[in-house]
Amino acid sequence: MFAFSNKRVLILGAARSGIACAGLLVKKGATVTISDASKTLVSTRELDLLKQKGVNVQIGGHPVSLLSDADYIIISPGIRSNLPLLHRARLKNIPVLSEIEVAYTYLACPVIAITGTNGKTTTTSLIGEMFRQSGRKTLVCGNIGWPISAVADKADWQSIVVAEISSFQLENIVNFRPHISVMLNITPDHLDRYPDFKAYALAKKNIYIHQERSDFAVINYDNPASRKSAGRIKSKVIFFSRRKILSSGVLVKNNTIYVRLQGRQRKIIRTNELGIPGPHNLENALAAIACGVLGGVELAGMRETLRNFRGVEHRLELVKTVKGVKYINDSKATNVDSLVKALESFQEKIILIAGGRDKGSPYWPLAKLVKQKVKALIVLGEARVKIKGELGQLTRTHEVKSLPEAVKLGQQLARPGDIVLLSPACASFDMFQNYEQRGRVFKEEVQKLTAKSKAQSFK
Repeated sequence: MFAFSNKRVLILGAARSGIACAGLLVKKGATVTISDASKTLVSTRELDLLKQKGVNVQIGGHPVSLLSDADYIIISPGIRSNLPLLHRARLKNIPVLSEIEVAYTYLACPVIAITGTNGKTTTTSLIGEMFRQSGRKTLVCGNIGWPISAVADKADWQSIVVAEISSFQLENIVNFRPHISVMLNITPDHLDRYPDFKAYALAKKNIYIHQERSDFAVINYDNPASRKSAGRIKSKVIFFSRRKILSSGVLVKNNTIYVRLQGRQRKIIRTNELGIPGPHNLENALAAIACGVLGGVELAGMRETLRNFRGVEHRLELVKTVKGVKYINDSKATNVDSLVKALESFQEKIILIAGGRDKGSPYWPLAKLVKQKVKALIVLGEARVKIKGELGQLTRTHEVKSLPEAVKLGQQLARPGDIVLLSPACASFDMFQNYEQRGRVFKEEVQKLTAKSKAQSFK
């Protein structure tokens, strides 16, 4: 483990995780500088408080001169590992660490860490709710809500930390060791950051790298890349599958979920009782069940949570039904595979709103589903030309300049019984701060349609 007390620490990135990490390190006696490349970084209450505590805040770039006064460098998830400054740091033998590595140094309790291309937020939230309902002090954090650094001081030995972890966060770990790791799936994503799919998958597999024989790895048997990642790891592998009747693991048989471990089979719940619909959410539930069983959650409480859990905001979220048309917010669908899962979740005809900042993956794998289910395609953002080029010939396709325009057009094209689905398959950063803001704008525009509809009905 690292000792940061009385050390000079440089943090790159002044977003949520960077600020939380700076606050934690100041408490632990480090001398901290936080640097952000933005020239227009808005002063926040958190940054102002850090300045009052003696943190040096630098904005407008990452000059090499910062290295002259650093014993450690901590990078936020948005910082690329190939940054020239980091190359210089490694040549000078300055350790470069992920923010989760710092937080892990100060955690006094077990960690359940969830990664995968899709389903992380839903699964993390569901696992967290299971443990909360069981009466355990549970801290849900990571790439969802609070950074791990923000909760490290709040956890005691009786707590459990349930953390959503991205590939970016796993790039620079040294000791980070979850007691239970979860690999939901690995499909092409972030190819604008990684040279190829193999490099992306290797970053994901770091979640197992420091586990020991006393730890557990919960892995999706149905996803080939995830199943392959189970080779040569020290921890005990617990597979889950919705397609194969496993001899050991968490499985589905005759529309019922079972757990088979150590020669014992236990019936958990029927699939139609789950509070979250769709085949992808069934996989998320199987992973959560595995974690609950391994963590000692009582089955009665687990069943209650599985029945009552309704998913997370911005993931297949029903916003409103307007004149017989459902408006679904799936802004969290930031890659092609997540859009596949969204389209597979509905039987109705779909008016699809897609586009944003391209992440390097092709869109043609969507062709069959688009042809079968998409009544009309509305594309926007930087990726609109590419999406239209690969899918536009399969259905009526329209280009728009903004999300409000897309919602209005969706209303015009939809008929009672249809769905207007925002499921972008792209990052949001060309037009929005994040997928949450994109989802909120979509919901606001849908509410305007509702208000307009009601106003017209009184005329």
